[in-house]
Amino acid sequence: MARRITEKCILRQDDGLLQGPGILKPWITYICFETCFRCFFWKPCNCLKIECIIEKTYGQWWQSLHRTMLRGVLGKTFRLIGYTIQYGCIAHCAFEYVGGVVMCSGPSMEPTIHNSDIVFAENLSRHFYGIQRGDIVIAKSPSDPKSNICKRVIGLEGDKILSNSPSGFFKSHSYVPVGHVWLEGDNLQNSTDSRYYGPVPYGLIRGRIFFKIWPLNDFGFLRDSPNGHRFSDD
Repeated sequence: MARRITEKCILRQDDGLLQGPGILKPWITYICFETCFRCFFWKPCNCLKIECIIEKTYGQWWQSLHRTMLRGVLGKTFRLIGYTIQYGCIAHCAFEYVGGVVMCSGPSMEPTIHNSDIVFAENLSRHFYGIQRGDIVIAKSPSDPKSNICKRVIGLEGDKILSNSPSGFFKSHSYVPVGHVWLEGDNLQNSTDSRYYGPVPYGLIRGRIFFKIWPLNDFGFLRDSPNGHRFSDD
């Protein structure tokens, strides 16, 4: 069967787009990729249109290049997601089980810790029940679980605490039940602590503060309580 040369083919030959069998300019691929899209992908192309001839010559090459580029982009994307998840898990484990830097706010721990002081809190002690009397801890507030409090451990479970009222005029004895701690601020005149809401469950403790990073003139380990201990021997 003789090949039918259409006017469109002749014009393209005259323009130099078709320079010989199998020798085509690369940019023609984009034209034929659109004009012969359905023919190329959905059924074998046996027609003699110049678009189909060009597509059969360059279509597979373009499709292979497109797949290679797509695989490269997807590969980089998935690797980035994988690294993000991996480092996110490492950071979560570090902050959850090792510790991190914390900025304190409020006057309840003055003069030991002032407002906007930056301290380091470690979380290993609470996991291994290493919290001791006199330690400064970060805990979830019993009255507001969305906020954290920074207080000093005055008593552990089984201790009998000689507690002053917030006004300072009355004194009372309080027992710390099993699984709880007694927390108070160093600034007894301006602290909402166990004198208000009672013993705090041990599970609310998030970490133990032991080192001050900022300000530099107070850099170092934290001092002992300025109020001394108030354990009752009765």
